Amino acid sequence: MSNFKRRPLAAAILALFSATPQIAAAQAQREQTLPEVKVQGAPDSGFKNDSTSSGTRTETPLRDIPQFINTVPQEVLRSQGINSMADALRTVPGITMTAPEGGTQANDNFWIRGLPAGGDIFMDSVRNVGQYNHDLFNVESVEVLKGPSGLMFGRGSAGGVINEVSKTPLLYGLKEAGFVLGTFGQKRATADLNVKTGESSAFRLNALLEDSDSFRDGVNVRKVGIAPTLRLGIGTQTDITLSYYYLRDDGVTDYGQPNLGAVNGFRPAPISPRKYFGITALDYTNLSTQIATAKIDHRINDSVAIRETLRWAGYKRNMEATIAQNLNDGPGPASKAITATTPVERIFAVRNHSKSRDNDDTMLVSQTELTWKLSTGAVKHTVLGGLELGQEKLHRWNYNFCKPGTYNFAKNACGAQIAAAPFLPGVLAPLTSPNPSDAYPAFDKVPNFTTDTFANTTALYVQDQVEFTPAWKAVAGLRWENYKTGYDNFRSLTGLPAAVTAPTATNPGTPASLRKSDSMTSGRAGLIWQPTKAQSYYVSWGNSYNPAGELGVYGGTGLNLTNATINTEPEENVNSELGAQWDFSNGIRVRSALFRNEKKNARVTDPVTGGLAVLSGKQRIDGLEMEVAGSVTRDWDVTYSAAYMDGDIINGGTVTAIGGTTLAGKEVPVPHFGSSLWSVYRLGGGWEAGGGYVQSSTRWLNTGNTGQIPGYTIVNAMLGYVQKKYDVRLNIYNLFDKTYYVGGYENNPSFIVPGSPRAATVTVRYRFE
Repeated sequence: MSNFKRRPLAAAILALFSATPQIAAAQAQREQTLPEVKVQGAPDSGFKNDSTSSGTRTETPLRDIPQFINTVPQEVLRSQGINSMADALRTVPGITMTAPEGGTQANDNFWIRGLPAGGDIFMDSVRNVGQYNHDLFNVESVEVLKGPSGLMFGRGSAGGVINEVSKTPLLYGLKEAGFVLGTFGQKRATADLNVKTGESSAFRLNALLEDSDSFRDGVNVRKVGIAPTLRLGIGTQTDITLSYYYLRDDGVTDYGQPNLGAVNGFRPAPISPRKYFGITALDYTNLSTQIATAKIDHRINDSVAIRETLRWAGYKRNMEATIAQNLNDGPGPASKAITATTPVERIFAVRNHSKSRDNDDTMLVSQTELTWKLSTGAVKHTVLGGLELGQEKLHRWNYNFCKPGTYNFAKNACGAQIAAAPFLPGVLAPLTSPNPSDAYPAFDKVPNFTTDTFANTTALYVQDQVEFTPAWKAVAGLRWENYKTGYDNFRSLTGLPAAVTAPTATNPGTPASLRKSDSMTSGRAGLIWQPTKAQSYYVSWGNSYNPAGELGVYGGTGLNLTNATINTEPEENVNSELGAQWDFSNGIRVRSALFRNEKKNARVTDPVTGGLAVLSGKQRIDGLEMEVAGSVTRDWDVTYSAAYMDGDIINGGTVTAIGGTTLAGKEVPVPHFGSSLWSVYRLGGGWEAGGGYVQSSTRWLNTGNTGQIPGYTIVNAMLGYVQKKYDVRLNIYNLFDKTYYVGGYENNPSFIVPGSPRAATVTVRYRFE
C-alpha cells in the first residue's frame, strides 16, 4: 500500500498488531481456564459478542469470519444510556456522519470507510430503506460490517453495511419497565415484556413513549413505538417468528447551523450549539414506519435446513424546512455580502422556508436460503444458497412556496418567490441570536412535481464456509444480481390553491420517464489460519457495485438515475483486508485489520461533453482498525476501538458548485484518526462506575476540501446502582462541555451539525416478578 502515509500513530498500532500474537499465545499456555460462556441476546451478554449470523447468514464465531465487524452490544448501549442508532454509531470509528437531505434530528446518514452508506442500513440482515430516525427500543445490538459486502447484501455496501439486530422472544420470563429523565426536557419510557407461552413458544413486546425537547432551541421530538413478536417452535425442527414494528416520530426539521461561508473557508461560526435557524411554527418532520416480518426456519435433517424471510415495510414522511442559505453584512436593504473581516455581530443569516416533501415508500422482500452441512473426505463444508426477490416503490411529492395568488401552473413558476428581496427583512436572523419564533410572510404551498420510483431485485447467491483442518479455513462465494429501476416524473394537480387556475385534468403535464437494468456479479474470498485456539488470522477480498439507478432514500425522486448517467455501467467497490483476532483466557478479545477500499470506476462528468457521466473516477481509502472488548477482571469490562484512515481521490472530475474545483489529489472527507473507549467497574454492593471518551481528528466536510470540522474529544461518565429488581444509572455526556460538530450537510460545506453541550440523564429500570 504505497499510498499509506507513515505516521507515528500508525506505526504504534502496527507494532501492537505484530506483538499481540506472542502475548496471546503466552497467556494461553500459562492459563487453560475456559472463558465464561454467555448466552447471546441475554441482557447480561457483556461488552462483546463472540458470534454473529449477519456476516455469513449462518451463526458463525467472529474468529471464523474474514471481515472486520464492530458490534455495539446491549450491555454497552445500556451502560452508556444510548437510545438512537446515530449515538451508537458515534462510538464506532471509521464511520462519519452527514446531515441527510431534508434535515432530521438524529442525523441518520452515514459514511463507512469514506464511502456513503445512506442506503446500506439493514434490520436483521434485510434492507431497511426508509428515511427515519432509528430508535433502539427494539434493538438488541448494532453491527457494522466493514468493507464491500455485495455477496450477502447486494447493491451498494461500498464501505460496508449497518445492521440492527432486533430483540426476539426467549424461553424465560422478562418484565421490565424503563424511564429516562434528562436535561433539555428529555422524558422517555420503555417496556420490555417477554412471556413464555409454551414449552417451545414465547411472545415478546417492546414499547416506547417519548416526549422530549432538545439542546437545540425550539426543537423537540414526540415518539410512539410498539414491536410485538411471536415465536413458535423454539429449538424444534420448525421455528417460526412473526413480528411487527411501528414507530411514529414527530419532530422539527433541523439543517444545523450555517458556516461562515467560502470567504472564511467555511469555518464554524462562533455561536452556541443551541442556536436553531429554522422557524418552529413552520418546520416539521413527521415520520411513520411500519415493518412486518415472517420468518420460518425449518431443519430438514441434521445437515440440511431451509429458511424463508418475508418482509413488508412502509415508510411515510412529511416535512417542511427553513434553511439559512446565505449570510449578509447587515439586515437592511443596503446589506452586502460578508467579507473575511466582517464582525460576527454584523452578520445576518437569510432564512428561506423553501423545502417541502412528502414520502410514501414501500418495500416487499423475500429471502429464501438453504444451508447444507457436508464433508468431502476430511474437509468440512457449510454451503449456503440463496434467492432474493425485492420490490421497492418510492412515491415523492415536491412543493414550491409562492407569494399568495401568484403561482402560474403553465410555467411552473411563482410570480414572486417568498425568498425574493422584498421579503428578506422578514426572514433575516442575527447569526449569534436567531429567533426560531420569528413570523414569516404568508405563502401558497403549491405542487411542483410528483415522482413514482421503483426498483426490482432478483439475486442468486452461493457461499461455502470450508474447514480444511482445525487450523485452516476459508470462506468464498458469488452473487448474481439483476437490478431494474426507473421513475415517472409528472406534474400534480392535487393541492393547488383555490386562487390558481389549473389546466384540465386530462392534461396534467408531460411525464418524464427513465428505465435502466443492470446485472452485477459480486463475491468475496477469505483464507483463515488459526494456529491456536487463541489466535486467528485472515486475508480477504470482496467487492460490491453501485448501479446508476441505485435507489437513495434522500432527494426529490429517491433515485440517482438521470439522463447523464443512464448509459453508465455500475461503479465497482473493492476491498482487500488483512486481519487478526486474539482471544485471551480472561475474556478479553483483540481484533485488528489492515485494509484498502477502492472505488475503481466512479461516475464523473465527462470533461469533453460537460454533461454525460463517464466511469473514470477513482477513490482509495487505506486504513488500520482495531478493537479491544471483554472483561479485564470479573468486575471490570472494557471496550475500545480505533481507526486510522487515509483517503485520496485519485481521479474525480470537477465540482461546479465550488467553482470548478478539480477533485484529483483531494482527500476523501474522513477523519485520519478516530477512537472510542468505554469502561465499567463494579465497585461492590451493586455500585458501578464507568467512563470513556469519543475522539475524532479534523476532517473535510466535502470532497472539494473547502471546509473542515475541527477535531474533538468528548468525555462521558456514568454512576450506577444495580440490584436484582431494579437499576439506576446517572450518565453525564460531554463532561467538560466542549463545543464540537458531528457532521455536515451531505457534500455541502455550508452547513454544520453541532454536537450536544453537557447533558445528563437518569435512567431507572424496574424488573417485575
